[in-house]
Amino acid sequence: MSEQDITNLSLDTLLENFELRKEDFRYEGCLITSKISLDRDVCRKLFRVPIRLNASLIILCSKGSISLTSNQTHYTLREHAMFLNRPTAVIQGEADEDAEIYVAMWPDTFMQQINVDLKLMTGLLLKVDKNQLLYLDDKEWDDIMRSIHDICAETYLSDIFTGEIIRSELRLLIYRICRVIDHYTDISEMTPKLIPHDRHERYFERFMQVVSRHYMQERSVGFYADELNLTPKYLTTVIRKASGRTATDWINSFVILEAKNLLKYSTLSIQEIAYKLNFPNQSFFGKYFKNHTGQTPSAYRMND
Repeated sequence: MSEQDITNLSLDTLLENFELRKEDFRYEGCLITSKISLDRDVCRKLFRVPIRLNASLIILCSKGSISLTSNQTHYTLREHAMFLNRPTAVIQGEADEDAEIYVAMWPDTFMQQINVDLKLMTGLLLKVDKNQLLYLDDKEWDDIMRSIHDICAETYLSDIFTGEIIRSELRLLIYRICRVIDHYTDISEMTPKLIPHDRHERYFERFMQVVSRHYMQERSVGFYADELNLTPKYLTTVIRKASGRTATDWINSFVILEAKNLLKYSTLSIQEIAYKLNFPNQSFFGKYFKNHTGQTPSAYRMND
């Protein structure tokens, strides 16, 4: 594998490359670190090659600056920045030698494990895709830092109350992060028709989870409708009501983003990329890609 190939990492594999310190916190698949100084060689190398992590990733920059690329978009994190990266997004970055960060990661199932109210999450997921980088004011920063410090402090304790305290502190951290996301995104963007009923929210969340698992093999609305035990027509209706976009739009956006990532980062030929994304041949893939981007795969690879 060349340095420009995409590395797929599970959270467990990532932890094998990052030595867990006694002040860091790990609980049922979730990792929350205390302050990390990026002069540590292993940390500086970790995101130097493009990786796809099967977990939500939050980076909080307390000092210095970090340059990141996530799914083809460039960001610069400075002091009091919060960066949010959803599962399956390809991320790559470089950091100043004096940069210091805090990191939180958890798998998709984690919020259910600690009983976070998922009805509050769906609208925010749409906002995260549009606002991955946020700058916090002093109070917001202090609130989140206090949660992280309280969680990490529980690492040193073990009694009959520890488990419940940890779950409560984790929920508090997640809700504080959600509050910041909600504060810095314009609620007016969510017109009344885009504020879904609970049922639509649940279907949309389940749809996005299924698409994230199968988009490299399946592009038909019928497949996803079957997975959710719905008719294609009803699935299209509820997804449009929940997000303002059709199910087909969402599926295509996953496929095109993956194609762009593979064209930019991997050494695979265009034919190999076509087969990897389950197109019958390179010609069919080329037409699909040009229809959605206005460029041929070859032109995109050369011009990017």
